[in-house]
Amino acid sequence: MTDAAPLHRMMDAGFDLWRLNWQVAETLIASQSVIATRMAMMGAGIGNPGRMPLAEMARFVPEKVAAFEAAGRGAARHLRPVEGAGMLELFESSVAASLAWWGPLHSRSTANARRLGRRP
Repeated sequence: MTDAAPLHRMMDAGFDLWRLNWQVAETLIASQSVIATRMAMMGAGIGNPGRMPLAEMARFVPEKVAAFEAAGRGAARHLRPVEGAGMLELFESSVAASLAWWGPLHSRSTANARRLGRRP
C-alpha cells in the first residue's frame, strides 16, 4: 500500500492552480472594464471640465501602490529556499506564492469593476 498524502497534496495544489488561473482571468476582464469606464469618464470631462472625475483620477496611483505592496508581502510569505526542496514542495510553494500575489490585485480590480459598474 502506498502513501496517498503526496497525491492529495498534488491534487490540492492543482486545484489551487486552477483557482489562480480563474483569478487571473477575472482580474484581466475587470481591469479592462475599469480602464474603459475610466477613459469614458475622462473623455466626458475633456469637453466639460465640471464633469472631470477628479476623485476617481486621484485613486489611480494610490490604489495600485497599495495592491502591489500587499501582493509582494503575500507572495514573500510563501517563498521557500530551493535547495533541498522536492518538486512537490516547490510546486506547492510557487502556487501558494502566486495566489498570494494575485489575491490583492484580483480583489481590487473586481471591486473597482463592481463599483464603477454601478455608476449612473
